[in-house]
Amino acid sequence: MNYEKIYETLINRARNRILFGQIENHHIIPRSEGGSNKKENKIELSPKEHHLCHLLLIKMGKCLKYCYRHVNVREYMRMKEDEKRKIKVRESRKMYKERYWLENDEEENLE
Repeated sequence: MNYEKIYETLINRARNRILFGQIENHHIIPRSEGGSNKKENKIELSPKEHHLCHLLLIKMGKCLKYCYRHVNVREYMRMKEDEKRKIKVRESRKMYKERYWLENDEEENLE
């Protein structure tokens, strides 16, 4: 399987669009591989795309010097699932707070 081509396609597709919802920033060339922190080396991805990019980088033998040195793909996937669960909990708390404030605002307007 040509992981580099898949990675390239994913990055090129992300360059020509505007994302809504949850956005994660990604270094196209990982900092651990000599990539810069400049705007040209950053791209906005959905969480799913970001996850896929890092899996592809691991398969390509990159991104290993940083935080994935001692992590195999199965462990990495488990870490990402844990991260997703935490995000869902944060989002549900945020939605609850927003709903609470909206309900209170509506009650005040009715009075």
